[in-house]
Amino acid sequence: TLLGMKQSGYISAVGFSLYCRLLADAVDEQKAKQAGIPKEKVKPSRLPAPTIDLPLPAYIPEEYVSDLNTRLNLYQSLVKLEKVEQVDDVTHEFSDRFGSLPPEVKNLLYAVKLKALAAKAGIESISTEHGQIILRLFQGMQFNKQKLEPVRDGIKLGLSQLRINPKRLGDGWQRVLESLVSRMV
Repeated sequence: TLLGMKQSGYISAVGFSLYCRLLADAVDEQKAKQAGIPKEKVKPSRLPAPTIDLPLPAYIPEEYVSDLNTRLNLYQSLVKLEKVEQVDDVTHEFSDRFGSLPPEVKNLLYAVKLKALAAKAGIESISTEHGQIILRLFQGMQFNKQKLEPVRDGIKLGLSQLRINPKRLGDGWQRVLESLVSRMV
């Protein structure tokens, strides 16, 4: 009944792209099952990369890496990172090659790390709106409230959206945000 009327009725509920991804996952799982491949070996279809838009200056300053081609190559390598461990490795590489990390580079690496975590957690975007940081899940997904308990003051949790008030959390909002996203993985 994967392609039947009953199933296709869910397209409007979860959105076409998520429905297609879920359908592809189900087909892959059935093929793997027939071939005798363990479930954990089947890779799920990939969601689009999350967008990260935070109120942080996040870039590689010219004073830190003066050569334009080197800076561009570094940006290109950052875009390809998908795992937290890779971000940690690049952080050490930056320190070894160019010295102590300036705040802008720390912020950039933080955003890349957050993006890697968000991708694993099914987060579509982390953005700033009206002074709040908003985490949005892909259409049809919901937050697992048990993983996020206890929710602190300054954080509002809905079904598919989480709002953080950085003013209430003070300077520790980045740590809280990373912790929340990590718990969702």
